[in-house]
Amino acid sequence: MNKINNKIIKDYLAGKANDKEMEQLAKWLELSEENSKRVFGEELIYHIGKPNPLATQEKISKAEEKLFNKIAKEETKEHHLNLRNIIKYAAIFLIVLMVGGGMFTYLHRSKEYITVAAQDNIQHITLPDNSVVWLNKGASISYNKDFDGDERRVNIKGEALFKVTKNPEKPFIVSSNGATARVLGTTFNFNEHGKNGNEEISLIEGRLEVTGLNHEGKVILHPNQKATINKESKSIQTKKEYTPVEAAWRDNMVPFENLNIIQIAQIIEQLYDVNVTVDSSLNNQKTYSGVIKKSSDIRTVLNGLAFTISFKYTIEGKKIILSAP
Repeated sequence: MNKINNKIIKDYLAGKANDKEMEQLAKWLELSEENSKRVFGEELIYHIGKPNPLATQEKISKAEEKLFNKIAKEETKEHHLNLRNIIKYAAIFLIVLMVGGGMFTYLHRSKEYITVAAQDNIQHITLPDNSVVWLNKGASISYNKDFDGDERRVNIKGEALFKVTKNPEKPFIVSSNGATARVLGTTFNFNEHGKNGNEEISLIEGRLEVTGLNHEGKVILHPNQKATINKESKSIQTKKEYTPVEAAWRDNMVPFENLNIIQIAQIIEQLYDVNVTVDSSLNNQKTYSGVIKKSSDIRTVLNGLAFTISFKYTIEGKKIILSAP
């Protein structure tokens, strides 16, 4: 059996292979190392699309060494290697290349860890403790499938919004390459790829402890505060702003409650990177509640708000003036 039907390999990659096909593939894999390399190579292409730039050669080499050691032990034990064991140990290698690729939507389940990555759409995930995560496009997270131990740890690549279930006995920790966020129960946005290459963590509800992993220090965040971790200057800066804006990527909605026109103008500034001036003719004591629906055209947003707040506006470049009608 020197050749194998390509349909069998395709069925295996798609998870549709029957028992007979699995047996044929296992026998074919035993014939030569080249056959195994071909299947592993095609599996990597199928799941990843392209090599992950975050997987260094050192990490890949270590993963390969660990994989082949496992395979050698299995061969010694049973004198042959069946397909299920190949798949089991190949997962060790695949996970190193997979995390952070951002080119696919793929759920990897091993004995201990689950990795979820979003492709072209925002992805919603419920974690083992019923915490909820929204992954922005190209983002990925990995975590222990049962949250075993005395903490709930999640590793992140890219940007995600977390709504964490409270459990004082088991802290929730989100880690990236540059920072960790430690919470008991809260809602926050973690962006590994913020402005100017910095990491940005914005707290919407609760209380959050943020620590830089490269000697930047530690800060405690309160609602409507954002921490920016600057890897070059090795510092953490905190800033007060309306943090629900940071999560607008999830559904293009920014809720607000009991805010005056000046505070609403500040939300518009955050959303569109503009300068908004509120004329003294407008009543800045009255408060409003509602939702701003983000649009590609800022005029659409201003027209919608004007129905509720009653103002007129003028736009000159990036300068906007709100005044009484």
